[in-house]
Amino acid sequence: MKTLMSVLATAIASFVAVALVPSAHVVGNPQWAAYLAFALMLCVINAIVKPIIKVLSIPVTVVTLGLFSFVIDALMVSLASNLAESVFGMGVVVSGFWATLFVALIVSFVSGLLGAKD
Repeated sequence: MKTLMSVLATAIASFVAVALVPSAHVVGNPQWAAYLAFALMLCVINAIVKPIIKVLSIPVTVVTLGLFSFVIDALMVSLASNLAESVFGMGVVVSGFWATLFVALIVSFVSGLLGAKD
């Protein structure tokens, strides 16, 4: 049940991010399914890939005083976007590094407000 709530919170957060970032848009119909596909991929990636990347990037994270974790979040959003589009044929597409970084920040903030745990 916690996983389902996390996916729903991430889907709502991605809706907010797409509304706020002009370079982000939804591909696929119905749109709610595209948001859910992206959220599902992001939750799976955050559970499996992100811990490995965080451990491997500890030296860079220490040197940058933790700011590199934002770059890791942006990379996870980019990976989730590409995988959701290739696996499900729908999802949230973000073009550009800075737009991806802002989407990652917004998704993290809003899903944290909604109580999603990663």
